[in-house]
Amino acid sequence: MRTKIDPNHLVWKSEYNIGDFKTDNEHQTMFKIAKKALLIRKLHGNEEKEIKELKEIITALYNYTAMHFKNEEKYMYTIQYPDLQRHKQIHKNLLNVLNDFVKSINSLTIDEIEDQLYVFVESYFIKHIVDEDKLIGAWCTSLERLRKFSQWKESYKIGHPHIDAQHQKLFEIANEAFQEVSPSQRDQKNKETMKHLYEYMKEHFKDEEAFMKEINYPQYEEHKQLHKEIINDCNELLQDINNMDAEVFEKELAKTIDRHLIRHVIEDDNKIMYWYTKECCK
Repeated sequence: MRTKIDPNHLVWKSEYNIGDFKTDNEHQTMFKIAKKALLIRKLHGNEEKEIKELKEIITALYNYTAMHFKNEEKYMYTIQYPDLQRHKQIHKNLLNVLNDFVKSINSLTIDEIEDQLYVFVESYFIKHIVDEDKLIGAWCTSLERLRKFSQWKESYKIGHPHIDAQHQKLFEIANEAFQEVSPSQRDQKNKETMKHLYEYMKEHFKDEEAFMKEINYPQYEEHKQLHKEIINDCNELLQDINNMDAEVFEKELAKTIDRHLIRHVIEDDNKIMYWYTKECCK
């Protein structure tokens, strides 16, 4: 049975900001256009009219996205972003996906259009911002500022006491790396912190996966794969620490917190509780 899409679940979060005013504003505008399309069905009862308006809005989303990507690429060039070419290729791929979607609209039902648009926003648009665009912001952000953004916030709570407590503990462990110590102790402190974070993260993921199984979460396998990818990335950082200057490691750790803790909590883990409260407990 098709799970009803709630457009109100798609809300812009401050954690999506990369720190560049123009880029962040354009991301928010793209988000508003996509959400407007998902709200069309609440305004009309005529499917033919709804599909016509959806095609117009999604075409507008494509055009605005293409303009935004050009602006973002100019910004990356200005700041001498080292991964510009790879990022441009990702932009090209995203536009191809969106263009194919626009072309297929006339052959889709209203439900299929809504589903595909929702998937694009969540799986492509939001994922691109938090996985790729946030790296642009980190590239030109000082370590001190990254440290500030790596702190636990009450807004990260998903509503499950045990999981929330473990999430907070992960942030506390990670931030041990930012505590001031003598230069001679810094490298050892960072190694111990990373090892502690790595081990506790594995323990937390095991508990979270048990909870998902208990409630028969439909995206269990996909979420478990995300855990595996995060663990692999953290393991790579742990292995590379001996070849890194302490400040370089701390900056990489801050980016890891942003990508794998903050993003995973506010996006992927929130989906668990959203599904649980909306579907399992209704």
